[in-house]
Amino acid sequence: MDDRIQELLDKIRGTAASVGETAAPAARYMGQRAGELMDTAKLNIQIFNQNAEISDLLRRMGEVMYRTHLNQEPEEDITQLLTQADAAYARLGELKDQVAALRQGRACPACGALCAKGDHFCKECGAAL
Repeated sequence: MDDRIQELLDKIRGTAASVGETAAPAARYMGQRAGELMDTAKLNIQIFNQNAEISDLLRRMGEVMYRTHLNQEPEEDITQLLTQADAAYARLGELKDQVAALRQGRACPACGALCAKGDHFCKECGAAL
């Protein structure tokens, strides 16, 4: 009877070890994927805020133009607003490029580096994707 119990316990131990070996990479991948989704969400919040800043700048430029139309002295310098708008649009483009890169790539399961979708091996560590 003791041999049968020992055999059963050995089988259970082997199965548990096998499940643990299989689950570890899956858990690591899910953690990396969650990190990618979190990064994308953070970038989308920054894009939302950047769009709000651009809308405010455009509104302020409109006020300057309307005051100029009424032959009134504008409260703000249009050149400064245009410079700020150019910088805001450039930043918006950078953020959108970062989101596109995250969506086009995938994380290496070994080191977490961002790799292109078509890559078969990680460019950082050489692990198979």
